[in-house]
Amino acid sequence: MLTVADIIALPQLELEVAGGGDGRDRVVRWAHISELDDPTPWLRGGELLLTTGQPLQRDPAGFVDRLAGHGLAGICLGLGFGFDEMPAEAVAAADRLGFPAITTPYHVPFIAITEAVFTAQGDARVQTLERLTELMLDGRDLDAMLTEMGRVAGTALVLREPSGRVLARTGEIAESDAGAVVLPVVTGSTVHAELVARPAEHDRQLLHHVQTVLAVELLKRRAVAEAQRRLSGDLVESILAGEVSGPELRRKAAAFGLQGEQPMAFALLRPSQRGTRALAELADHAGDQWPCTVRDGGVAVLLEADDDTQAELRAESLLSATGAGAAGVGRVRRNPADLRRSYDEALYAVEARTANGHPALATFRDLGSIQLLLSLQDERGVELYCDSLLGRLVEHDSAHGSSLVDSLRAYIEANGRWAEAAAELHVHRHTLRYRVRKIEELTGRDLSNAGDRLELWLALRAHQLRTPVAPLEPV
Repeated sequence: MLTVADIIALPQLELEVAGGGDGRDRVVRWAHISELDDPTPWLRGGELLLTTGQPLQRDPAGFVDRLAGHGLAGICLGLGFGFDEMPAEAVAAADRLGFPAITTPYHVPFIAITEAVFTAQGDARVQTLERLTELMLDGRDLDAMLTEMGRVAGTALVLREPSGRVLARTGEIAESDAGAVVLPVVTGSTVHAELVARPAEHDRQLLHHVQTVLAVELLKRRAVAEAQRRLSGDLVESILAGEVSGPELRRKAAAFGLQGEQPMAFALLRPSQRGTRALAELADHAGDQWPCTVRDGGVAVLLEADDDTQAELRAESLLSATGAGAAGVGRVRRNPADLRRSYDEALYAVEARTANGHPALATFRDLGSIQLLLSLQDERGVELYCDSLLGRLVEHDSAHGSSLVDSLRAYIEANGRWAEAAAELHVHRHTLRYRVRKIEELTGRDLSNAGDRLELWLALRAHQLRTPVAPLEPV
């Protein structure tokens, strides 16, 4: 930014400060010549007004008041036309207002001053652009980069995501601030962020350059982050596929800021809202802290923890930091080959959370009878177990639009109390009795037998977990 002090310092102009020296740091946006008694209707603020003194003839103090009130940078009087020095009334007003009042000798033409201002403006602009370009090459973090940009642009800045999440700031800017402007940070047709500025001296062109530099910087950071996310996703998928040995996991984990020597566990986050955009944003936020990948309608996150308690604390922290709607966490494992089981515990804990009425974070302790199903090594075994007991009920419900599976669940959960189960299903007790007889006929089991009820209950839990999560709707 070019200031009055910068102009005064140019030796070829032979400028002298007559008054208002406290305002030397005022920013000079332009130099303008006028002999009107009131030129302010044609000025925008930030101008250094050049005059031979015509407007100072009648009311010197009032003229200075008028210019200062309109936000001009200062006044420069050319001597030898009507005045041999700045009028005393103008000097007094300038000192009172901190408004620079400058004189220039007769032999220095106004064109020399305007050319010097324009040249200095151009040089300052080039230096500013060079400094902004250097910021992209310095490798600074976003906070330090924005702080320097705010200093260069002379404005408070806030950089935030379109969702409102603040990426960096140099100071507080209230939403109700009438002087604040919101500028999109765009590359191509993608809005990466919003730049909120509250410039003391509004310079839209300079802020445009800040926008451009930030767009390039965010695009670069996004490209690096996406590459890191792909690599971390590949690592997580390899672990879940059982393709990573202990030494290999320790080596690869170091690339993502993990120690690799601690036990590990899986957490599964579910977004608080439906839609692919919410899921992608959740993965972005989780990936800032731990390796992760999107699967099973959520974000699978690989955590390091000394024990189960620490794993749960870190999952709680992750749940809070990412704004996820729910999360499950499995037990820690030391052997990479066992981490798949930790993921299954996290997945099924989330699935069982709603039915069991558990809080947002579910753990392996919330699995209850599902742990028995997880103990089966072969997932196909769980599928066969479920289908052998409930397959005909499911087929009957699908073919006839009946509710035998739901009726079985309600009956068992009510411990065989007909009235309670019928009330939950909103049907008459006689209707429920008919359905129970049909269930016994199709399954070949006796619901008055405790062993049969237990096996059917386990099958119901397995069926609940096998029911596919509804596909996310694009946003």
